Amino acid sequence: MPASKKLEIIYHNGQPDGIRLIRRHLSTVTTYVIPRTMLADAKNISGINRPGIYYLINEDADNNIAQLYVGQTRNGITRLDDHNRSKDFWNKAIMFLADNKTFSLDIISGLEEYAISKAWASKRYTVENSVKPKYEIDEYDLVSIEEIYDEVKFIMATLGYKMDSVGENTANTQILHTTRNGIKALGIYTGEKFDVLEGSEINMSKEVHLPKYNKQRNDLVAQGKIIQENSKYILQITLSFNTPSGASDFVLGGSTNGWTEWKDSKGKTLDALFRKS
Repeated sequence: MPASKKLEIIYHNGQPDGIRLIRRHLSTVTTYVIPRTMLADAKNISGINRPGIYYLINEDADNNIAQLYVGQTRNGITRLDDHNRSKDFWNKAIMFLADNKTFSLDIISGLEEYAISKAWASKRYTVENSVKPKYEIDEYDLVSIEEIYDEVKFIMATLGYKMDSVGENTANTQILHTTRNGIKALGIYTGEKFDVLEGSEINMSKEVHLPKYNKQRNDLVAQGKIIQENSKYILQITLSFNTPSGASDFVLGGSTNGWTEWKDSKGKTLDALFRKS
């Protein structure tokens, strides 16, 4: 049985969507969640100038990561001033900072390189890091880096952000499909999120009833994340949705019931698999 984990969350300004400090029991790493609009306020927090790594993120219509940038900092939040001037895409920063004894310069550089590689491999969002850092992780440091990244991934998951690739989770996961109106799409349901898998077809000829999904579709086409092959539009990344119906709406267009649209290999609906079993 997996070990329990205890988290302490401090809401700095008393607002659930404001600045948050997250600390796992016995960990030397503190997570800071900072909305871009509150960057100036966050500078007054004690300990926020320590070394670590950070993510700059932009969220899509379902509050999943759409764009992401990974960086390292040796002086905490002050590094974000440069990005506030030069990068327009992000609306939230998530920083993982530790005391100086925990993060050596080698660990920081190695963790940044490792996190960028994992972000590229996930194929879940646009990674704004166009160049991989020229840093070779020492075998001696790799174990520590992997342990720290596991904590980073865990904290990000508690915030609702998936950092791993779909391939890491699909080995024992049931693949679902929809083939209505000639559209072939695949997905997986975790009980909390529905992932539409890379390679799924999107019915671009029919608009979705919710405008936010039409905008998301058009943005992904412009970014090359949905490409046209002959008469088909093919998804090039994996997308997460809050509901099965949101996923089927995005894929099929119009207004759909994802609980009956998504089926397993034997034709059983998602509703039958999860709500009537």
